[in-house]
Amino acid sequence: MSAAGLPVSGWRRRGAAIEVAAQGGVVGAVAGIVCAVAWSVGLRGLLARPGLDASRAEIARFYSDHADGGHVGLLLALMVIGTVAYLWFVGVVRSRLGARESRLVGTVFLGASVLLTGLVLVAASALAAPSILLDVSRQAPDPGAAALFRALAAAELSVFAARIATLVMFSTASLGLRTGAFPRWLVVVTYVVGVAEFVNVTLAEPTLYVFPAWIALVSVVLLVRRPELAPEGPPPSS
Repeated sequence: MSAAGLPVSGWRRRGAAIEVAAQGGVVGAVAGIVCAVAWSVGLRGLLARPGLDASRAEIARFYSDHADGGHVGLLLALMVIGTVAYLWFVGVVRSRLGARESRLVGTVFLGASVLLTGLVLVAASALAAPSILLDVSRQAPDPGAAALFRALAAAELSVFAARIATLVMFSTASLGLRTGAFPRWLVVVTYVVGVAEFVNVTLAEPTLYVFPAWIALVSVVLLVRRPELAPEGPPPSS
């Protein structure tokens, strides 16, 4: 027995819980930062090969002068790494909320996150498909088909994925507000950015990096803000 009347094993369990929670915050922060960097670099590289506003002549010239399937494969690998890191980030955020998480909002948060990762990977595949075809079959893709693939990816990223990302942000802000797991200023910033992203109807490329930037911001908060643990109750009687 300790001086406070709590068994030594109870103190050890308490210390282990604090250590696991602290490590979870670090892991979540690292995973979020990896996701933000990997998605940003991967999308930037895929969207620049060639630009979304390139003409048919520019597309034909690009694929006739570049056999870069291997480079595109590396960019796709970055997208996969970012997706895995994002799912890990989601798991750590939910673990920080613990039993305080609302089942309704938590289900929306998890479902939107899974749907978002699917949209991102499909869009990345559409952007990379012409270069993969060039690398595999050694024949340049039709400029019209390549432009269509890139337009499909732009619609998925700027219309569908962007709206699902706002659903992730709104549900995260709601969970943070209900549970106090995140500072109030982060909740306000998340709502403001989410509303601005939701009403945005343009296909501008810079808007695609808003969500990765938000993930990086939440990751920094996870890294510097210590998790609040509920006090441990008395041990059950034998």
